[in-house]
Amino acid sequence: MKRRQVLGGLGVALLTSFSGPSLGQYVLPKGQVRLVFNENPYGPSPKAIAAVNEVVALSAYYPDSPTDFPILDNLKKAIAQRHNLTPEHLLVSSGSNEALQAAILAYGEKGKILVPALTYDAHLGYARQLGFEVVTVPLRNDMQVDLDAMSAQVDDTTSLIYLANPNNPTGIPIDSAALRSFCRKVGNRALVIVDEAYNELTDSPVDQSMVDLVRHEQNVLITRTFSKIFGMAGMRVGYALGQPETITRVNSTLMAWPNGIGLTAAYHSYLDEEFIAFSRQKILEGRAMVYATLQRAGVTPVPSHTNFVFADIGIESTDFVARMASRNVLIRGGYPGYPTHIRISMGKLEDLNIFDRVFSEVYAASV
Repeated sequence: MKRRQVLGGLGVALLTSFSGPSLGQYVLPKGQVRLVFNENPYGPSPKAIAAVNEVVALSAYYPDSPTDFPILDNLKKAIAQRHNLTPEHLLVSSGSNEALQAAILAYGEKGKILVPALTYDAHLGYARQLGFEVVTVPLRNDMQVDLDAMSAQVDDTTSLIYLANPNNPTGIPIDSAALRSFCRKVGNRALVIVDEAYNELTDSPVDQSMVDLVRHEQNVLITRTFSKIFGMAGMRVGYALGQPETITRVNSTLMAWPNGIGLTAAYHSYLDEEFIAFSRQKILEGRAMVYATLQRAGVTPVPSHTNFVFADIGIESTDFVARMASRNVLIRGGYPGYPTHIRISMGKLEDLNIFDRVFSEVYAASV
């Protein structure tokens, strides 16, 4: 099941105070526990919802006029200021995935795209459809991204290097010092994309981020999203940070128009430190609950720095995921090269209580 297939027809969520049948198309099926897309079900921020209520009537107008509807500029300035950059170092996209696809379109014709063998790959399917060569490098035995092996593959035919940090689906961050050294070493040959979709959930977000390399004029592109800790997956807002010339090049291949409702929610969510702290705490509580469920069943989870948990259950995962789905609990499995691994996203705590019961029953009947 692909996220785009599930969400593609839903459009923009207008999070107003109204209720009733008119919003029925955006309601999850009754009783469904959705732990499959790494969403934050506690979002968006209450301040974001309040702001959307105030501006939804302006949806008749395009949100690209700095004088009439300056939300895009306001959001870019807020993000740039937090990272000690200028707005020229920044682009805003329809989720971070659009920025990733735009980077592939802007740079991919030069040559191969180098990626870990197990990583987030929605944009890589796009690259393959365009006829670009995607070269995968196996993870190490400890499931860490093998930076040495990737470095050995970089040559003058390399166009892009993609790294998710922390990686998805493993949830493991890349060692900060090693990643900085890698980016500096190979950046003179190819653009290094560091996907930081889950950065805010790591133990040390500032140290774990490679944004400092942008300030030091390295050839990196950092992508972030409002779909995770900010709880705005349905509003489709993301951004990228890089050198102004890189931003200009990638921006020229963006395909979506700005989403005024999403931009408004993103701006107010970005400034809502109380909500961010609340979301982080709930996700950490949920992660501990999932760890406990797995460990009681004798399964050892991979230590995660994200809002999902990856684990080897020791049995074929595709059939197990289907049996969980038959009980209305959706999780992920069927990863190439990792046929016995599953990934569980963090839902609300009450959803994770249901997961605990259903997983325990289905797993006991499976082993």
